[in-house]
Amino acid sequence: MPGEEPIVVGVDGSDASMRALRWGLQEARRWSSPVHVVAAWESHAVLGGPAPVLRQPERAPHRLHEEYRQKLIRTVRTCTADLPSPPDLHVELVEGHAAEVLVQHSAHAAMLVLGDHGRGRASEAMLGRTALRCIHKAQCPVLILPAGMGMDTTAEERGSRPATASSVAESRNR
Repeated sequence: MPGEEPIVVGVDGSDASMRALRWGLQEARRWSSPVHVVAAWESHAVLGGPAPVLRQPERAPHRLHEEYRQKLIRTVRTCTADLPSPPDLHVELVEGHAAEVLVQHSAHAAMLVLGDHGRGRASEAMLGRTALRCIHKAQCPVLILPAGMGMDTTAEERGSRPATASSVAESRNR
């Protein structure tokens, strides 16, 4: 049930993920749930030569990690700045592919919240690759916030809080 398990929000610093984080923070306050903000990063260091020598020092894993960490901190600060009392918040930067990281974190979540970038190939026109993988593999309900959905649209304000709670409980029993 919401309140006991965290609402996991996947962020990448994009406007879509910031919108998802703001929505997740609002919803968590209504449910008295903690929020687990998760960002994934991958090192794409290029090695070459007779010995493994980094050809692009600015892309060294430790530098990339720090760059992503700073971006994550800025994102969370921006999204929580206007909240009078943010919910219990845990922020984590995990090395790995975004979909795999988020699916792993879904195992102990009330729900997984993602923003919709609204771009991609024809088969992914409505949702991105990460969102599609999460929908198919997550172990909790997945909420994809469409690009046009405003911050005033919450489960409670739509009058669907009981339906949301029922759906979350039902999905956990599967």
